[in-house]
Amino acid sequence: MGIPQERLALELRVDRSLVSRYLRGLRKPPDGFEERVHATLDRFEAAERAAEEARRRVLAGDEPPAAVGAGPKGAA
Repeated sequence: MGIPQERLALELRVDRSLVSRYLRGLRKPPDGFEERVHATLDRFEAAERAAEEARRRVLAGDEPPAAVGAGPKGAA
């Protein structure tokens, strides 16, 4: 998916070097680690799909682009 190990490690709340060791087979990951990785990658994939859909709608003129830097309504 092109996600840097550093970003994956941040999401999993483990050191990047530890993720690297797991992925290279130098260290056995703890129970449940693979499931956490898959769940994290699923979230990244869902976010990417949502971004692509929003991009498609804006470029097709189906909705106006959001104002850059706009805060919540009513914010001063």
